[in-house]
Amino acid sequence: MIEPSYRHHWKPPEGEELVTRGRVSFATGAAGRVEGRRWFRDTERRDIQDELAGWPTGPTYRPRSWFDRVVWDGVVTVSVLLLTIVFGLLGGSPAQPEGLGTSEDPENEEKDFPVVWAGPGTIARTLPWQLDPARRPDTDITELALTDRRLLVLGGLKDPGDPWEEVLWETDLSTVTAVERRPFGVGGRDFRITFTDGSWCRLTSLEGQDLIHQLVTTVHDGVR
Repeated sequence: MIEPSYRHHWKPPEGEELVTRGRVSFATGAAGRVEGRRWFRDTERRDIQDELAGWPTGPTYRPRSWFDRVVWDGVVTVSVLLLTIVFGLLGGSPAQPEGLGTSEDPENEEKDFPVVWAGPGTIARTLPWQLDPARRPDTDITELALTDRRLLVLGGLKDPGDPWEEVLWETDLSTVTAVERRPFGVGGRDFRITFTDGSWCRLTSLEGQDLIHQLVTTVHDGVR
């Protein structure tokens, strides 16, 4: 349980320096079969969400079928066409959807979309359920904070007038092997954190590229 002293606007204790922080969530699939979906896997690619300690029940996804994709993509195509006609009559132009790019890891980005990859007893299994947008309340947000000693997940409220925050999870930086950009997807805001035990998670930055750049640079340069 979180101590009551954490229930305030969080800042690192004296002697520990905050490097960066920003809003994050577990990522969401963007390619055909996995669009709008995410899974939690062990190294045998089994679904482990029911094994994660303290996690509330969440949605159970299945890959989108060929029929799902044809119907949905058809609806999207027709919608875009109608919007193009409407904006054309009004003298403007609709925003064009961003391309996904080319996947460097189709097994985990097109055929499947794990956001937690973790064998029994590994660090990624300890991540907080609040990172999942499908589980946490709409009023809440999660932030990733990087200090010169630790990596933390903070929980708080969207209301900017409420300074309440708590530490949901933390690990020493010595347990982090790498932070890597995962550019495949809408907006290119996904990144993967790999831990020393081989487990990893895939998050998306709601702050844009700046947060990812600072995370990648700092961990790569070895601020530990």
